[in-house]
Amino acid sequence: MVPRPHDNENETPSDVQALCDPETGTCALPGAAQTSAAPSAEGPVGEVLYVGDPMCSWCWGGSPGLRELEAAANRKGIPFRIRVGGLRAGGGDPWNERFKGFLRHHWEEIAARTGQPFSTRFLDRAEFNYDTEPACRAFLVMRGMLDEMPGPETRAYEVFASIQRKFYAEGEDPTGASFYESICAAHGLDFRGFLNRFDHADAKRATANEFQEVRALGVSGFPTVLFRGGAGLEVLASGFVTGPRMVEALARATKRARGEA
Repeated sequence: MVPRPHDNENETPSDVQALCDPETGTCALPGAAQTSAAPSAEGPVGEVLYVGDPMCSWCWGGSPGLRELEAAANRKGIPFRIRVGGLRAGGGDPWNERFKGFLRHHWEEIAARTGQPFSTRFLDRAEFNYDTEPACRAFLVMRGMLDEMPGPETRAYEVFASIQRKFYAEGEDPTGASFYESICAAHGLDFRGFLNRFDHADAKRATANEFQEVRALGVSGFPTVLFRGGAGLEVLASGFVTGPRMVEALARATKRARGEA
């Protein structure tokens, strides 16, 4: 979540509120209209799509509930796939006291609501460009490496959560490649192989393509969870939603997909 700061330090302007809504728990894409996912007859039947960004604060806040949903999907034999949307690709927000103060307040607000840990020591940095593209690209690279290895699909979410935790809870900088060395080691991925892919033009192109694919789904804010059944896409959650509510929504969606409701 990275809203843009404004001139009045004592108020949160309406456009900033739109980028980060504490009521719905949604981090909105800049310039995106709030739309529902458009129906599509394409794609596999019975698939959960979690659309987020490793540097989206509400995605980190909602991580425990999303783990519950992933576990429920696994029990039903439904693939759970993660897609990244590039919340603040390119960054560019001024790293000043006003902006950092807003982030501090917002992170504390999410921590109080969700119980997730946030380290504000990251905000003590003299300089930082809140560019979420490198973290998204790193996840895509590691996701691709996992796809080439035997093992459960759940590892992709573990990698995604590891990036989130190291940034939000440990206060490390995810825009540089060295950030991912310990994550690769923890998940059995070759760091040298990761480095060879991370800065390659193909990885940057694939990341940009995934951002466009997310927008084509009609997603305008994170986290968003979709169910893709035979009739198309259905929104299971938009913004922060508890695990039990998402599990219930998945149960209803799968019944409809099977013609049982």
